[in-house]
Amino acid sequence: MMMHPIRYAIVVGLSLLGTVAAEEPAKVKPYSIVTPKREAIEATGINTHGQIVGFQWMPENGNPDILYEAPIYARGTEITPLPLLKGYTANFPAALSDDGVVVGRVSKPAPPNVFVNLRNQAYVWDRKRGIRGLGAPEGDTASFATGISRDGRRISGLSVGNYRLRGCLWERVGEGEGESWKAVIVPDADALGSNVLAISDDGKRLAAVQKGLPTLWTETDPGVWRHETLSDEPNGLIPRGVNNAGMVVGRREDPQGRTHAVVWTPEEGVKQLHKPQGYEHSLANAVNNAGVVVGQIDGPHGSKVGPNAFVYEAGRLRILNEGGPYFVAATAINDAGQIAGVFEKEEEEAPKAEKTP
Repeated sequence: MMMHPIRYAIVVGLSLLGTVAAEEPAKVKPYSIVTPKREAIEATGINTHGQIVGFQWMPENGNPDILYEAPIYARGTEITPLPLLKGYTANFPAALSDDGVVVGRVSKPAPPNVFVNLRNQAYVWDRKRGIRGLGAPEGDTASFATGISRDGRRISGLSVGNYRLRGCLWERVGEGEGESWKAVIVPDADALGSNVLAISDDGKRLAAVQKGLPTLWTETDPGVWRHETLSDEPNGLIPRGVNNAGMVVGRREDPQGRTHAVVWTPEEGVKQLHKPQGYEHSLANAVNNAGVVVGQIDGPHGSKVGPNAFVYEAGRLRILNEGGPYFVAATAINDAGQIAGVFEKEEEEAPKAEKTP
């Protein structure tokens, strides 16, 4: 099923560029939008080469009225379906490295009240060796891979045990046929409260909610991690991305149920991004090493405002018109300024029946 509502009315005349002199309009830096096609696509990750992973919405059993999310890897317009791990029924890709290693989780159903070991399992995939499960650290029964370093040597994720959720890393050991992955529990990363352990491109920064508060881990020496709390406000920042400088992006939720895109930097702390007039919800999904943030803005529930993909840089947030009217969320950005995200084509309205005279 689709993960985002389909609403496409665009507010005409909305200005996102701030106050500028009429005779000198503000210059807008254009961005390259990367997608194999401009409908029925949901990207979850992008690498330096502009390759993406995510989902393509496909008719289920040939029925165009029922869609399912088919996991894919794409290079340009070439789409490669991602396989299932033996014994599993669903694949959820999350990210990929510059050498084409894809990570995510696979899952399988379980009968009611029946425990199934590794019902969810982190995995790696590449063209040469196919898909391999990563298992779970000792004592745990499920795992999720949520990110990977640019060089493909460190995977971040979550490890699930008996009433616990821990931050986990998988370190690549060896190469080629002798390759293996070593699971390492992140120090002081227990009692996590978010479904993503974000990882920077260089693999030296991690971010998640720990014990109800946003937390950043920094590797100061190989295998040595320092952690710091970014805000004392519960749910003040739910991290979705972190860059090499330690800039963390994500969302906060207010008591009225609205979501707001926020960023954290050592210089300014937690900062909520200003939304254009008419928009009520926002979330930041990713940030590159230049500090450019991408995400989604949306109007009040039930309204015809949004959703739209946005880019934020140099203190300005604007709609990514480069993606066209069906680009409803930006989910990933690389250092070349290439952006990927969600494309949902507007559904055609059924023709109205004519009244009989």
